[in-house]
Amino acid sequence: MALTKIGRLIDKGVIKDQTNLGTSAADTDEYLLYDASDDTLKSIAASNVTPNETLITGKDEITTGNVSGNDVLLIYDTSAGVLKKITKTAFDALQPTFSSVSPSNLLSGDGTGNYTIVVTGTDFDTTATFKLVTDGGTDIALDTVTRDSSTQLTGVVAKNKTNLTNANEPFDIVITNGNGLSVTSANAISIDAQPIWSTASGNVGNVYDAGRSGVSITLAAADPESGGDITYILESGSLPAGLSGTSTSSGYVISGTASAVGSNTTSTFTIRAKDAASNIADREFNIIVYAPTQQSFTSSGTFSVPSGVSAVTVLVVAGGGGSQSQHAGGGGAGGLIYRPGFPVTPGGTVTVTVGDGGVGYPGPSPVGYGRNGQDSVFGTLTAKGGGGGAQDASNGRDGGSGGGSGYQSSNEGSATQPTQPGDSGTYGFGNPGGNSDASSPSYGCGGGGGAGAAGSAGNNGPGDHPIGGPGGIGRAYTIADGTTSVYYAGGGGGASGNGDNSGSTSQGGQGGGGNGVTENAAQDGTANRGGGGGGSDERYGTRGGGSGGKGIVIVSY
Repeated sequence: MALTKIGRLIDKGVIKDQTNLGTSAADTDEYLLYDASDDTLKSIAASNVTPNETLITGKDEITTGNVSGNDVLLIYDTSAGVLKKITKTAFDALQPTFSSVSPSNLLSGDGTGNYTIVVTGTDFDTTATFKLVTDGGTDIALDTVTRDSSTQLTGVVAKNKTNLTNANEPFDIVITNGNGLSVTSANAISIDAQPIWSTASGNVGNVYDAGRSGVSITLAAADPESGGDITYILESGSLPAGLSGTSTSSGYVISGTASAVGSNTTSTFTIRAKDAASNIADREFNIIVYAPTQQSFTSSGTFSVPSGVSAVTVLVVAGGGGSQSQHAGGGGAGGLIYRPGFPVTPGGTVTVTVGDGGVGYPGPSPVGYGRNGQDSVFGTLTAKGGGGGAQDASNGRDGGSGGGSGYQSSNEGSATQPTQPGDSGTYGFGNPGGNSDASSPSYGCGGGGGAGAAGSAGNNGPGDHPIGGPGGIGRAYTIADGTTSVYYAGGGGGASGNGDNSGSTSQGGQGGGGNGVTENAAQDGTANRGGGGGGSDERYGTRGGGSGGKGIVIVSY
């Protein structure tokens, strides 16, 4: 307890008038001291009430060695209105006092390192120490406490102390001397907390080739104390080429169009969040930019969309049309769709159908034409199967690209491939077939060439020439491997008429179209290119028109 001066004491400690006990003692006033060794009262002048000074009994001076530690001093407690006593040992002991603490507001920073706390006051004995106490009453021992002097203590506490948080502030400081006497400064320290990241560290984005444009990634932190504005800084590392970062009220926004890469590239960087009190929180992130990734479907299946992919580039080619024998027109190419930026659901699936080529027919046939190819489908995109090439004087079949007509017929097949709406245009390609142009039927003109997908119809078979028209050219894309240009959806070549020019060939269109022939079995369209089958002039044998090539679906992202 704190020592208190009491009222007037006279005549070797005889209390004469209690009404005077509430007044302050003058230097000449005397305190009573009880000597437990001989059960007597002794007195000491107020001017001499200082620890370790000499004590007097009556008017005679004696040394402190003549008073034992169990001797007690009577004091008057004005708050309680009673006399109390204190032992000589406690009387001689020093009571610490508190003056200030620095800092009184601890900046939590990035959660690493240490806090250094300096406490000032008086009467810190050689073994004095101090501790922190949470708002809930939990003691937090410092890692080290150093007594710099009787008026200063320096303590160090690690920033990662689990109880040294905003939830436990404010903190009391309790200073304790080696004799057990202590002083408490309530609510002496508070925590100014660092920003708290809401975005987890590590990978924050997978940028696939089909989604390099329109990138937008937000990294966010919050101020747990006031919700005030946070400034974000690219502290180290670098963002992917083509992307830039901006500090906004909602977070650090990374945006732009990522540059294409030849191999998967990981960019690692550290963003610093800094609040108004200059507290900081650093966090490391990374973004992966992927080189173009291709997946080809040569049979029906399911495309599993990677979690970071929201759009793909897709090529959908239907099966080519088959052809016939007996101076037949070439089979039409499968319809073709090339669609960049096709939206997909990240982590979802897309059903894929790959159409087979239409069957070519050998020898004379009442069918009159080769079979149409089958459709290929990717999600909502449907490429129509190519039209069958006609025999003799029959009309070519309608299809994705139309089939060529037989000789002496000017009615080629029409294109049925619809265009597809897209982000910046329309997608979908198909063209009509060629006809026989039979201006001189007695010469047995060639069948019309099957339609390709290049924007022009299959060539007409010349009426005065026994060689059929070549198939229309297809369209070229590098989607299969990202570098090699490959043609798809070429029309089948038409056959010559009446057996003339035996062994002659009418060229199938570039893009997998089969060649048209005379007196031989025609060439099939190339598999997984959607080419039309070539026409044949084999009228009486088992050799006949070529079958269409199977389609394909290729996805790039």
